[in-house]
Amino acid sequence: MKRTLWLLALLLAACTGSQEPALEALLAAGGEGQVAFYRALDLQRGLSSPVATWSAPGLQDLAYSQAFRRLYLLFPDRLEAYDASAFSLTAVPQTPTATLPLPSDCTEGYLRLGQNALLAHCPGARRAYLSPLPDPSALEEADLTGLPPSSRLALLPAGGQDLLAYLTGEAMGYRLAQAPSGTPALEKPLDAPLSEDPLDLKADGGRGRLLGLGPTATEVRLYTLQNETLQSRKVLGDFPGEARLALDPVAGLVALGRGFQVLEPRDSGPQEPFTTFQTGLVGQDGYLYLAAGRSLSVYDLVPSPPQRVAFPTLGLSPKALALIPVE
Repeated sequence: MKRTLWLLALLLAACTGSQEPALEALLAAGGEGQVAFYRALDLQRGLSSPVATWSAPGLQDLAYSQAFRRLYLLFPDRLEAYDASAFSLTAVPQTPTATLPLPSDCTEGYLRLGQNALLAHCPGARRAYLSPLPDPSALEEADLTGLPPSSRLALLPAGGQDLLAYLTGEAMGYRLAQAPSGTPALEKPLDAPLSEDPLDLKADGGRGRLLGLGPTATEVRLYTLQNETLQSRKVLGDFPGEARLALDPVAGLVALGRGFQVLEPRDSGPQEPFTTFQTGLVGQDGYLYLAAGRSLSVYDLVPSPPQRVAFPTLGLSPKALALIPVE
């Protein structure tokens, strides 16, 4: 019996959190006109000397594709792609493999990855653009007919194509990016309509579901659309306000804003309600990285609730994070 319990504990430790062997990876932190790269293992020990820091004036967002090993940066006037297979724990060359101008101002814009395309949503310009992966080479404008300017967008992989997913104040759904009236398409009304603009939308392609966050008058709710069924639940306790989601299809799902709450694989309940986190990342290494200003909290996701293992200070206040495994 003791041997069985020991083997079970070993398996759990190998799947998440402080796994052995440890995953060698860089944490890319983008904000304040810079992208800084830190060794993930250093951050887990409370150390925060960057491997490299790129100058990136006007940076709006960043995203990393593990499938294509590309790091994407969004600026108000362009997209840039970088081959992460050239990155190491000691050097991160700032040599783009592609630069693609944008026809609209994408200030306050954001990126969403699909299976075969990259979405750049420029809310201020009321435009959204899709570009093929791995290296942006051409743009196709998404048809946003009927969607309010405040809608949150994502790409939902389905049947070899990337559908345009959306969350509005009243509905959640998906449709063809260039043919809104075509099929496949699905729209479901929210069971609890929003009192303000939607906050975030993520697509979990492996499970064929959409995950959205939005505020009602008294709380933040998580909306899940899967198999033509929409459900919602309250998250983050009694603290309505700015919030967003952090998702890794294997490691878990977290809501963050006024505090945070691990939702999957085990619900932690609201944590740290007196700290406001502006961005976060659930890493495939089994750690949760949460930024509050320039302070980074690193949590091991094995315990429930998760255990904070380090509290390093970064050289910038990030608006976006990405974990990049290196060889």
